Amino acid sequence: MRKIGIIAVLSLMALALAAVPALAARPHEVTNNPITCTLNANQTVTCSGSVAGLGNQPVRAVVDVAFACATRGNETQPGGHLQAKSGLITPTNGRINFNLTTGPATCPPGLNPVVGETATVSIFSAGGTLLFTKTVDIT
Repeated sequence: MRKIGIIAVLSLMALALAAVPALAARPHEVTNNPITCTLNANQTVTCSGSVAGLGNQPVRAVVDVAFACATRGNETQPGGHLQAKSGLITPTNGRINFNLTTGPATCPPGLNPVVGETATVSIFSAGGTLLFTKTVDIT
């Protein structure tokens, strides 16, 4: 009977330890270093901030921004997509800081780029699983 009790306790301990990584990974924006995105004079967008609750495995930060090409009369034509990707970042105590700048928005001659009002910041695992995403107003 005593052996069964010991086996039961050890089984429960193993189960509890196996559940810890699943409970620990709750990605969230760090409130004292929030995600901000800024439109730069050269028609690029820079996003920076901190995300915590990522565990200790490497991750990749990605910024996506849409833009259109406008005529002088403000008629818009299809534009494109601005993107920036980090290399793999290994979290420190489950947290990463990032600062990414997209390439410039460019249009054919005679058209002017109009960058969208929001950027989407996403954090992916090294294997490509989406861990966190947030849409941020561009200032």
